[in-house]
Amino acid sequence: MAKRTKRVFNDTDKKEFLNDLKKFREACINVCIKAPINSDAYKLANNFVEQIIIAGENLTGNDKHFFNNR
Repeated sequence: MAKRTKRVFNDTDKKEFLNDLKKFREACINVCIKAPINSDAYKLANNFVEQIIIAGENLTGNDKHFFNNR
């Protein structure tokens, strides 16, 4: 039987992930700015933005993480 490896998600990984989420959030906001309100693209991008905010809060404990770190 194969030996299990220990997975590690350290502070550097978290910082990189949050940075990637920030970039994706900005891309989604650009879609929301350009897409017609209530279009499929607008709704999808808006839902992503909401989930990214939740992810930022879960990872940092700060619900304003993406608003304070521009």
